[in-house]
Amino acid sequence: MGKGEKLLTQWAGNPPKEARINDVKTFLNTFFPDMWRQKKSSHIVVRCKWLENHPDYHPYGEISVPVKGGQQVKGFYVKRLVEAVQLLMESGDKL
Repeated sequence: MGKGEKLLTQWAGNPPKEARINDVKTFLNTFFPDMWRQKKSSHIVVRCKWLENHPDYHPYGEISVPVKGGQQVKGFYVKRLVEAVQLLMESGDKL
């Protein structure tokens, strides 16, 4: 089990109040490789074609994650990323 999978297990059970940006990037590289970008340091944008059909991510399959102080991501956004991964796993869509 890699670090990304360990973060998924940990965050699914108990989302952190804040997560380090490096942990979030590791998570994104594991589950959304080549599907995210970070312009400057204020936001990470995940755009996944398999999320386009889901109403919470319609029409572009996009998740915007603000980065607090360039170093932290609030737990709400971590939880949202975990929910997106779980949704894709449940629906059988590949990541």
